[in-house]
Amino acid sequence: MDSMEIGDNLYITKHLTMEGIVTKVDFQRRKQPSRCVTVCLGLLCAVLLAGNIGQFIYYEIISPFAPADPTQASLQFSGDRLQDCYDASTAERKQFEAKLSNLTENEKQELQKKYNSLVKVKDVFEKDINKVRVKPCERGWIRFHISCYCVSTSKRNWALGRQDCIARGADLVIIDSREEQAFINEIQLSHKEVWIGLTDSVTEGTWMWVDGTPVTTTYWNAGQPNNLGGNERCGETWQRSSGIGVWNDDECANLQNFICEQ
Repeated sequence: MDSMEIGDNLYITKHLTMEGIVTKVDFQRRKQPSRCVTVCLGLLCAVLLAGNIGQFIYYEIISPFAPADPTQASLQFSGDRLQDCYDASTAERKQFEAKLSNLTENEKQELQKKYNSLVKVKDVFEKDINKVRVKPCERGWIRFHISCYCVSTSKRNWALGRQDCIARGADLVIIDSREEQAFINEIQLSHKEVWIGLTDSVTEGTWMWVDGTPVTTTYWNAGQPNNLGGNERCGETWQRSSGIGVWNDDECANLQNFICEQ
């Protein structure tokens, strides 16, 4: 076998091998996108190594004895194709990693939101269940739905009124609905104001209930809260013969009745 035949056979063998591997790489990319980067890089490294060895054998051993042949240009073209495939696979891997990172972070944020919502719902249910399980309202207390309420007969400032409620196993009333606000208005003394569990003492202008929850539905009187004199940090509700009553901000040191909720 002369040098030309050796060169032709070597080219055909390497050409078929490379074409088969490239086809396999393309097939694997279509069939398994998530494993494309790993498989393609491994095969490309092997092919490039084989190509380098083949080129060394061709140029150092065969080429000196063989006339100029167009297979050199073909081999260079195949190498360029492999390099292009390698570059494309590298870019695709980086894009995939970036998308995977973003997707994972978004999923974490979404799961955290759902978790926080479930915790809030769970706390509400536990609170309601505990109220249902307790004994009936004590004498002097009035039931409304699942809670018991007591209007004080003595007057206290807001802080002492709350301490009185806590000593009874309760706290200043938290008004969650229009129906509850109407009920509070009914059990108050006519045209009197009472302390409720409302304050902006932590952050001025941000009204919170005594359990730390923000106020979502309000029944402020027109022009209220106005922080008159710069020291009205506690909330009260005014009794009205018609309607459901209104809220007002007042100085926490003022003495007045209060309503406890248990």
